[in-house]
Amino acid sequence: MQHFQHSILIEASPATVYAALTTLEGLRGWWSEDSDIDGDTIHMRFGDIHKDLHVESAQPGREVRWLCSSTPGGARCTDEWIGTQPSFRLRGEGEGTRLDFEHLGLTPTLSCYAMCDDGWRHYLESLRQYAATGRGTPYQLATAEA
Repeated sequence: MQHFQHSILIEASPATVYAALTTLEGLRGWWSEDSDIDGDTIHMRFGDIHKDLHVESAQPGREVRWLCSSTPGGARCTDEWIGTQPSFRLRGEGEGTRLDFEHLGLTPTLSCYAMCDDGWRHYLESLRQYAATGRGTPYQLATAEA
């Protein structure tokens, strides 16, 4: 079964895209404002959906790969992501970066697939905008709680 894949061209250097994937400022700028980093673990929160992602690989300007280690949180949270691996491969292309994203283990057989497909497409576009302009469209805590 095919796992989720998506490629985009980003008008920013591989170093800029890498920083967006590996720093708290970057992650809050494109993915979720409600996030933290504790050592090699990224804690992402989207309201009552929580994901803990262990950094498996971080090769500057080349690759970032995470392993979902747990999904603590509220009732809408499922454990379908546990053991899956979001992976970002970066390659300089002209004056920009080609980002090849794969979420190994995220397949159409999972009940969360449609929501995750929509979500990844939105957030990868947010990453593209953030890396190119400094402004993405992350999950916003204030909007969600208002």
